[in-house]
Amino acid sequence: MPRILLVCCAFMFLSLGNGLRSKPLDVQLDMRNVRLHLDEGIVLGVSRLRGVMVSRSPGTPAVFDDSNSYVLRLQTATLSMDMASLQNLMNRHVFAYEGSPLKDVTVQVEEGRLKMKGKLRKGVDVPFSTTASVSTTEDGRLRLHAESLKALGVPAKGLLDLFGLKLDDVVNIKKRRGVEVQDNDIIIAAGQVLPPPEIVGRLAKVTVTGNSLIQVFDDASNGRPGKLVLPSPSSPNYVYFGGGDIRFGKLTMHDADLQLIDSDPKDPFDFFLAKYSAQLVAGYSKNTPQKGLKTYMPDYGDLRSLPARAGSHK
Repeated sequence: MPRILLVCCAFMFLSLGNGLRSKPLDVQLDMRNVRLHLDEGIVLGVSRLRGVMVSRSPGTPAVFDDSNSYVLRLQTATLSMDMASLQNLMNRHVFAYEGSPLKDVTVQVEEGRLKMKGKLRKGVDVPFSTTASVSTTEDGRLRLHAESLKALGVPAKGLLDLFGLKLDDVVNIKKRRGVEVQDNDIIIAAGQVLPPPEIVGRLAKVTVTGNSLIQVFDDASNGRPGKLVLPSPSSPNYVYFGGGDIRFGKLTMHDADLQLIDSDPKDPFDFFLAKYSAQLVAGYSKNTPQKGLKTYMPDYGDLRSLPARAGSHK
């Protein structure tokens, strides 16, 4: 074989090999019984979640400290949000944009429906209220159907009239906020309106139960959950990262095998995504024979009551 051909073949092989090595695998994410703080005052109750963390930058790991660095693709999940968190979400994220028609939104449960009150921006603030039933759309989004509309002195045939929105406004809101207004319906891409990370998944079922909005996701397009072998399979409350590459602070874990475990399993694992380092410092870790890592962490809400160097003696 001519030398130049050998060189070309070697170069192609090395380039292919480097490409394969530089592309981290997606990280499997498994959560059970977690109170996931997405922001101050916005808590997502995770009964069970399986999904995949996909880096937004091909060839680089997902950065856990940067929620904008990856997308969480849900495979299956059962999530809940109480009315206090939902109200904060509405005011700080869903309707927190320039030109928003609503402000000061409050949300409460009334006979299995959501009752929302607030103020319309109509030159002067106009009080409004609406009672909405919840359901899913065919494409897996959340539908809030307004069954009653009240606004002082504002005639309206539907939400578009009530909010004073035009078609261009609707298109812009859908593109930027994940929210769409159709007749008497507000349609929400649930994962897009939450604080980062962006969540992608098909909503299969939604109900209002007690004081919470319960959402069940099931999305075969994101793959079916594979079998995972957890470092501590008997722990009832945890967050687990399996396979792929992921970066935490200054450390990068290849072929991840990391389980964050609730130190107090009597109640759900209270975990603050943006402030996990404080929980990490207050906990302790153990290596496993399989070169994995078990990290025991106190609940976020318990940090203030712990000694300054809790866990350092363990």
